[in-house]
Amino acid sequence: METKLKRLSAGEEVASYCTRCRLILDHVIVAMTGESIIQVKCKTCGGSHKFRSAARTTGPVRKEKAPAGRRLTVKNPGVVWETSLSVAQGPEIPYRMTTCYSAGDVIVHTAFGRGIVQKACPGKCSVLFQDGERLLVTANS
Repeated sequence: METKLKRLSAGEEVASYCTRCRLILDHVIVAMTGESIIQVKCKTCGGSHKFRSAARTTGPVRKEKAPAGRRLTVKNPGVVWETSLSVAQGPEIPYRMTTCYSAGDVIVHTAFGRGIVQKACPGKCSVLFQDGERLLVTANS
């Protein structure tokens, strides 16, 4: 049996590493040269960038440096969570995908418990829970 590879064209979906989301996500092909994908647009954040094959990103990915005072300790997220929670002000907000959040908000998730919003981006936010940091879907624009 022969396996035929599907030829891709502009407007079709492809998995690519998103430089803004820092995840392998679905993208729409924006530009091609011959059979090579040149430019893609992320379906999650809407950002356009060069195509980065999902297979090519299996190695170490360069990380951006976090601003001073905002760096999270991965080795012991519980200590960072307790410190952030003691500094956070304002009421606890129940987590809903249809709500907008900003950095510093304290949310209550039904599965993960209490968390502190670390960073808010369009359509998502990074939240620090006692067991670690998670990316949650939101209505942020």
